[in-house]
Amino acid sequence: MYLRLAELILRYRGAILVGFAVVAAVCFSRLPQLGFDFTPQQLFKSRSGLLDERERFAEVFGREDNLIFVVLKTKDAFQPEVIQYARDITVEARKFEFLKAADSLATMELPRPGDQPGVLSTESVIPKEGAVSAEDAQKLRSVAEKEPIVRGQVVSEDGTTTVVLMWLNDDIQDVTVIRDAVEQINALLAARPPPNGTTTVVAGIPHLRQEIVESLKYQQMTFVPATGLAYLLILLVLFRRFSGVLLPLGVVAITCSLVVALMVLTGSSINIINNILPSLIFIIGVSDSIHMLVRDAEEIEDGADRMDAIRQMVSHTGVACLLTSTTTAVGFLSLLAAETDILKNFGWQAGTAVLAAYAVTLFFLPAALSFMRPVKRKSPEPDAPEPFLERTLLRFGEHVLDHAKAYVLVCFMVASAAAWAGSSVVIDTILLEVYEPGHPTYENIVLLEEKLGGVLPVEISLRSEERDAFKDPGLFAKIHAIQTFAGKDPVARSTQSLVTYHQAARAALLGDPKQREVMPDSREQVEQLHLLIAGSPDSKLGPNRFITNDFREARVLVRVADEGARQQKRLGRELNAKLAELFPPESGITYSLTGDAYVASLSLSSFITDLFFSLLLAVVIIFAMMIFVFRSFKLGLISVVPNMIPLVMTFGYMGLMNIDLNTTTIITFSISLGLAVDDTIHFLARFQEELRHHPARQAVLNAYNGAGRAIMLTSVMLLVGLVVLLFSDFVPTRMFGTLTGITIFGAIFGDLVLLPPLLYLFFREPESEAETSA
Repeated sequence: MYLRLAELILRYRGAILVGFAVVAAVCFSRLPQLGFDFTPQQLFKSRSGLLDERERFAEVFGREDNLIFVVLKTKDAFQPEVIQYARDITVEARKFEFLKAADSLATMELPRPGDQPGVLSTESVIPKEGAVSAEDAQKLRSVAEKEPIVRGQVVSEDGTTTVVLMWLNDDIQDVTVIRDAVEQINALLAARPPPNGTTTVVAGIPHLRQEIVESLKYQQMTFVPATGLAYLLILLVLFRRFSGVLLPLGVVAITCSLVVALMVLTGSSINIINNILPSLIFIIGVSDSIHMLVRDAEEIEDGADRMDAIRQMVSHTGVACLLTSTTTAVGFLSLLAAETDILKNFGWQAGTAVLAAYAVTLFFLPAALSFMRPVKRKSPEPDAPEPFLERTLLRFGEHVLDHAKAYVLVCFMVASAAAWAGSSVVIDTILLEVYEPGHPTYENIVLLEEKLGGVLPVEISLRSEERDAFKDPGLFAKIHAIQTFAGKDPVARSTQSLVTYHQAARAALLGDPKQREVMPDSREQVEQLHLLIAGSPDSKLGPNRFITNDFREARVLVRVADEGARQQKRLGRELNAKLAELFPPESGITYSLTGDAYVASLSLSSFITDLFFSLLLAVVIIFAMMIFVFRSFKLGLISVVPNMIPLVMTFGYMGLMNIDLNTTTIITFSISLGLAVDDTIHFLARFQEELRHHPARQAVLNAYNGAGRAIMLTSVMLLVGLVVLLFSDFVPTRMFGTLTGITIFGAIFGDLVLLPPLLYLFFREPESEAETSA
């Protein structure tokens, strides 16, 4: 069948090349329409209950994760010029249509004693316009330093850092809109320079999301071309012919164009998972291309003419490449069984990319190669020695087969050691895993955690069917109890609730700081205090952030440190236990935990576990297919072992280096799976072909000489190309390069050190037993 296909390809080679050129040009024209999406919802969709509660809560109380911090670093945040600057920035920011509210130390309405005993004032300490005097500044200092509402949350304990808080509108989640908002905020800051000795930075979850997306775009636009350039140079050195350079990269470029067009047509965006598609296409496309080019060179060396060599190349490697592509694609398509939408989408996108790479390789490469000279495998001189790589592989292969059992034993010992090291790997993920300490974004988030109460919200939602339920002093005291309990947790950085504002007002009204710990003893007290401090019912600031107008739903905000999903889940378990104690079913109060930190911890942990087990399912499906396509249970079973080696060795490296299994590292195993299966199938296909004509030992050595050379060339090329990624300051990119490099070493180890002796031991003739040394 493939011989006939080769004839058709060669007959219509010109039309095929023109067709691919036109299709690629049209597809690449769609590139500007390709979107980038880093909204948290894409990772949460598998846990619909959590997401539904998160959205319901956001409709009631707004999105705390939409809070942008403009951080002011200074010697003294209470200097008149610094306070005036914060006030003016806040006033100007309130004019932005994309903000629902803005507040700062200079504009907050803090409860404090009035001019007369028994009178409470909630007016801003600082005048709304005009110059801020030293007296105004000192008055604000005396209030703020005693007030927990702002101390350690809006201004640091040491007075060197303060913030302007800006809440984006609740309907803003798209990163493009967030980027525009951040740009306008930066423009405002640029137009109004801070006082001497004061610097400003923009931080917070929206800013972080926008920066991550920009980093993803930069990586795609910079490091993918850089990797392609590195591959171009490596291919030129390895093959010394333009055919060996242009054709593999042409396959990659055309495949990328097809995938881009498909993603645009289906409304898909680049996200934190599928951004590895270009790397996957590089690996699959270049690998299959090299196997084809090497086989073409072999046929030329054996005396075939130009066209016949291409026919034989398509006939022999076309089948092997079909097996590699089909099994790898089916493995990725098995992700459709995952619960998470983003994984399902990645499954069909990766599966489609693999099959597209095969189709392009099968049709484009032979058609283009027919117009070009074949790659050089060895010198054309009759007496020229075998190339160094072939000589080395054959000598190594002979040594492996002479000591087959010993090599198998050593390989299993290495795999066992790697498995033992990998057993210490834990599933955990943090928000800042994309940056290293020292990066400005990392340091700004750490600054907010250490000095200003943190940025990651865990929300406690309390609900009752009864109107005015939370005016009950008993429930009021329980809100205080859960807030106090949460505040004592080691990961908590700050807490706020309706109680925080009421008790501040109580202490200010009675002129006694100790009154903060005294709970109201009647509904009337709750109502009176609330009337004094609530302001307009439409206000988005102060106590109105924590209670609904009908007092049926209350909120407790806990800001936590970015210490990982495991810590957030532990906090969630402890909070749920305490809530169950405070609000039993007969209390009539229902409770739930939400907020980005909590929802993300559960969802991301579930997501990683989902992907891990989906990949295990992919492994099972792939090797079931290998048993079927090779029509040999023995051969299929043998293939399982070397394909596990790259995965196990990567796990072992992660264990030794204390690298967690997170959204950054788990996606590497998708590449590991495709790479390992690809090389193994090529070696097995060549072995099975040679076994029809030679004994097992010679069949293995011939596979070393043919497929082994292509595997080594592919691996060396990929390793050198991955070095480019190590220069990235974006941790996911650098980690991907490192772990994929470990995977490639594992694939070489599994396919050229472990697989050959296994094949020899299982397929050799009985009488050759004496030839093998233990």
